[in-house]
This record gives sequence, structure tokens and C-alpha cells, in this order.
Amino acid sequence: MIKVLSTLLVVIFLTLGFKGSFNKGNLYPEVENRVSPLPQEVRLLLSQRFSYLAEGAQVYAFTSEDGKYVLKLFKGRHRKRLTPSRFWRRMTKSKEEKEVSQRKWRAKFAATRRRYKEAFTNLKDETGLYYLHFHRTQTPLPVTLVDRYAFQIDLHTLPFIIQKRAEIAPDYFKRILRSGDATKLDQAIRSLKDLFATRLQKGYSDPRQSLSSNYGFIDDQAIQIDVGKIEPFDGDQGEELTRIHNHVDAWLRSL
Repeated sequence: MIKVLSTLLVVIFLTLGFKGSFNKGNLYPEVENRVSPLPQEVRLLLSQRFSYLAEGAQVYAFTSEDGKYVLKLFKGRHRKRLTPSRFWRRMTKSKEEKEVSQRKWRAKFAATRRRYKEAFTNLKDETGLYYLHFHRTQTPLPVTLVDRYAFQIDLHTLPFIIQKRAEIAPDYFKRILRSGDATKLDQAIRSLKDLFATRLQKGYSDPRQSLSSNYGFIDDQAIQIDVGKIEPFDGDQGEELTRIHNHVDAWLRSL
């Protein structure tokens, strides 16, 4: 009996720990309690297929068939790659602990939603944000996703965002460095630093500045890809900009 149980636990662990990155059963289910019409251009954009691109702590990302946009679907919870200790912790977590985790995740989503709304209103050009869907739409909104295979899900009651697709900053700079184009390199550095200056002028900063994953370029213009940690900034803008620029210079030297 013990041997059978042990074998079953190993199978469950392997299944949970090594399955495909996208889990359509792990999508955040709550939207604002209001209904708004969906712009026709958004419905047309979503008629394309979207292929799995990557995942972050809070979202699954899919790229459009034409390569111009990214669809981000919010996770119902953050599921790290399972290790034996994490698996055991999950299996033995009490009901009260699960409820606490769910409350924390809802609070984190609410904070992220607020920041995306602020970015869409005040930093749209600086973030490439195209559309935010944090409310219900009036009619079904099927979209075809492609991971290991193609399947459809209905988005009309799910929170999601659409963002213009950018080339992430490390890839962009490495491509320029390989080309040996000093002029374009200077322009790219200036564009990235100007992005931070403009963001500060509009009253925002980001405590993380994760240049390796959260920033990119669209048509040679720098944008912030992940705005999930931006906050209003009312400190000394000169000091903050100097700190950020020093961080950029150190990061560039590491490439």
C-alpha cells in the first residue's frame, strides 16, 4: 500500500511540476462589475491566433500572428516550478493558509490593475499599452491560443491587456553591438535614458528597474514593458534620474 501511494505521489508531482507553462485552469476569474462595449478594432485584432510567448509571476503572454502585439492573461495564482519541498507544502497547507494566500493574491492583482490603469492614462506612449480589459464585455469574446496545440477560450469575463510587442532591451542592445553601429548605439542609450526622464516628469518611477526583462524597444524607441511596480514619485527628480542613469550605465557595461 505504501509503495502504491509513493508511486502515485511521484506521478502527481511529475505531472504538476513539469507540465506545459500555460495552464488555462489558472486564469484570474474576477473583473469589475460593469459592462462595456468592446471596440471593433480590438475584436478584429483578437481574431488572430496568439502563440505562447512567456510567463511572468502574474501573467501568461501570447504574441499575435502578425507579431505586432502581445496578449497578457492574468494568473489565478503564482505557481512556481515544483520541488519536492514545495509539493509537500502545497499538499499539507491548511484551509486557513490557502485563504490567506488567496487574499494576498487578490490584493496583488488589485494593485497591478491600478498601476496598469495609471500607465494607460498617463504613460501610454512610454509603455506601448493598447487596450485594458478589466470589466465584462457584452458578448462572448473567443480567442484562439496556441501552446502545444491550438484551443479557444472566451475572454469576455476575464481580465487581460494588449500591448504593442517590443524587442526586449538586452536583445536590442546586443544586436546593435554585434553590428558595430556606434551611432545607433548612442541613439538607443539616449532613448532609454529619455524614457526614464519622461516618466519622472510625468510623476512616476519604478523601484525595480529590471532592465533585462521589463524594458524594450519598438521602432527604435524605448518603452517599459512591465508596469506592475510603477508608483507616483514626489521625491528629488534629479537624484532619482542620476541613480537610474548610473544603473543603466552599469547594466550596459555588463552586456
